[in-house]
Amino acid sequence: MSVRPAHRAARLERTLIRRIFDSAPRDAINLGLGQPDLATPEVVCNAGIEAIRAGRTGYTSTAGDPALREAIARRYAPFATGPESVVVTVGSQEAMFAALLCLVDPGDEVLYPDPGYPAYPVVAELVGAVPVAYPLRAERAFRIDPHDIDSRLTERTRAVILCSPSNPTGAIHDGNDIEALVRLLERRGVPWVSDEIYAGFAYEGEAPSPRRWSLGGGLVVSGLSKDLSMTGWRVGWIVGPGALAQRLTAIHQFLVTCASSVSQAAALGAFSDAGIAAASEYLEIFRGRRTLMAKELARIAGIRFELPDGAFYFFVDVSRFGSSLEIGRRILERRNVVTIPGEAFGDGGRGYLRISFAAAEDDIVRGVGAIGEELSRE
Repeated sequence: MSVRPAHRAARLERTLIRRIFDSAPRDAINLGLGQPDLATPEVVCNAGIEAIRAGRTGYTSTAGDPALREAIARRYAPFATGPESVVVTVGSQEAMFAALLCLVDPGDEVLYPDPGYPAYPVVAELVGAVPVAYPLRAERAFRIDPHDIDSRLTERTRAVILCSPSNPTGAIHDGNDIEALVRLLERRGVPWVSDEIYAGFAYEGEAPSPRRWSLGGGLVVSGLSKDLSMTGWRVGWIVGPGALAQRLTAIHQFLVTCASSVSQAAALGAFSDAGIAAASEYLEIFRGRRTLMAKELARIAGIRFELPDGAFYFFVDVSRFGSSLEIGRRILERRNVVTIPGEAFGDGGRGYLRISFAAAEDDIVRGVGAIGEELSRE
């Protein structure tokens, strides 16, 4: 007898991003990274080590360590009224999964950005919802247009996902557009889910969040993976109205019981003065890398790009040279450089490459130079 997987599992496969990473040679220059290459700050590591030595390795409360939830709540006040507004999750992806499980029923529609993080439509489908893409247009520098979202709202729409700073484009949405969207969603009774995992990488000032205009109309999803180089620690959170957080806590319990107690203890170090200073230091390092990559990309004839407002990606228009999927493959096979074709992020990404500056400066110079050499063959 052969075991038949459920239909939802039969349709699933690894993302194009992961398939590219798995196929890349070990010595490839990796400009496809979705994680900082820097070490986790010492203050965070020491907090985790101390927790192990003190024997704090059992379960925490389901919603998370109270001290950590209090620290997170302070960051999001007044949107968060206290620790009762916070659920600590196993990274921001579990947070997104729990958020949609809480908000949508089978058959409901979830709007998500295109180009955008590829998990959004997959998670929506896994919870039985219907994913509906809304465009982020190049002519608007990939920032939202509230009219594009309004035109896709129906009676079945139950959530709208936002991501700013954006993966893959690095764009930060305009505050006026976010405010207009929030007002629109409030009138329609549709909650928003704001993915703010890249909020720590905003180079021209704080990224506007819908929580600024809507204290009870949605959920914020975030974590420490990016701004403090803690991807493997798996610490994320959901912040929202206390009554909704109670429902989220119950969902979270049946997904994972609780987040790692050691990782939560380490995360408290991130909210210390030393942790905040480390995050500022990392931001400045990435600001310098952004400048360097822009300089190197400017040497390549025939491409187009915008200086990203946030995150650590350039979204580079290579459409003049053909299919971005084929260009990415050639750059990897002939030049040993990992980039991510825009198709990995939806139809709106076709013709683009996501190029990450979460890499050492020497790798940025050599990698972008190799990309330019490959494109100049055309």
